[in-house]
Amino acid sequence: MQVSPKTKKAKVEDSRPVAGRPRNPETQKEILKAAGEILLAEGYRALTMERLASRAGVGKTTVYRRWKCMADLVSDLLDAANSAWPMPQVKSENITEDLRTLYRNWISGMSGGGRIIPVLIAESVQNAELASLLHQRFILPRRRLAIAMIDRAKDRGEVSKSVDSPSAIDMFMGRMWYRQLATG
Repeated sequence: MQVSPKTKKAKVEDSRPVAGRPRNPETQKEILKAAGEILLAEGYRALTMERLASRAGVGKTTVYRRWKCMADLVSDLLDAANSAWPMPQVKSENITEDLRTLYRNWISGMSGGGRIIPVLIAESVQNAELASLLHQRFILPRRRLAIAMIDRAKDRGEVSKSVDSPSAIDMFMGRMWYRQLATG
């Protein structure tokens, strides 16, 4: 069986490396850093691809090659916040210590890589797409971990079986978020 010249050409083209120079991972870090700075200094609505490119000292095409839309950029910002604010490893056999660990983690995260989260929460009130991203990629994993703490405490007999774990954790975390967002 002979291979047509057209097919041969397609096979050769498929095995060629992609043209252009490889992306510098430091550039992406710098752009994400600039995005966080814009969020903290000017708010979510100031975060545009053009302003981001200018702040990071790169061309708009560099930004658009990495992120086709703001949702893609925010997803990477949330991944960076998750890396900077890892979920706590809760291994105690005591609900009081588990909640202290959760609280310390929250305080540490809010003073570190998670400082952009309140800005994103504020904007998510009016931006359904952002609210969904924030919920799925940041809030929900932490909420599940916290609910599991209450459920383990119920299994150990430290907390009444009648306690609604999601409501209990909402009251605990709600206090912290209220202080952060409303009273400082």
